[in-house]
Amino acid sequence: MELSKSKKLSLAVVYIAMAVFNVVAFVLPFRRGGGFWTGYGFTMLSMLIAGAIIFFVFDRKELKSKFYGVPLLSVVWFYFIIQLILGIAEMCLDFIPIPFQFGIAVNTIILGACLVGLIGVNLAQDEIERIDEKIKEKVFYIKSLQADVEGLADRAPDESAKKILKELAETIRYSDPMSSPQLAVLESKIETKAAVLADAVANANAEEIKALCNELQLLFAERNRKCKLLK
Repeated sequence: MELSKSKKLSLAVVYIAMAVFNVVAFVLPFRRGGGFWTGYGFTMLSMLIAGAIIFFVFDRKELKSKFYGVPLLSVVWFYFIIQLILGIAEMCLDFIPIPFQFGIAVNTIILGACLVGLIGVNLAQDEIERIDEKIKEKVFYIKSLQADVEGLADRAPDESAKKILKELAETIRYSDPMSSPQLAVLESKIETKAAVLADAVANANAEEIKALCNELQLLFAERNRKCKLLK
């Protein structure tokens, strides 16, 4: 599997930090008691978590998914730096007669806070992506309806009918793309009128086309007003 440049560089930082940390940990004459191994173990774990998150974020192909992954990286880098500082301190101060269980407790609390933060950020990103998908659906609905009316304008029986159809298409184009359950009845009326309008164009009924376009203009004006009230 081909790695992106961003992923390679980010993973390289983690690997370099891991290598330097291990050299320092086992070359310098630390007292290797419970405090040392607590600091060493939790710091190595933080590096592995950082590497996993980096791989997960930069493995996403969509630019939007990578952008949403930035908060995940922020949390994991913050945890990594805090744990590195704490781990080195625990390794250096292992000669102090403090039960290493206290160190395990502190490191575990920091790890738990990091994991909760990562879960919270991921849940928030899922909700943002869900909302984005809903917005896309509504925008597509408006764009599709606009395209349909523009297509009807090309088949209009006369110039006056073509003009009013183009005006309707412009109204749809600048309509609020968002929706809500409270607008369901109104939007159902719009869809019904649009279907009747298509039949009127197919039958070359210029008078009915004008009447239906006027009705749809009023319906869209009402929809836009209600959209503003619901915001």
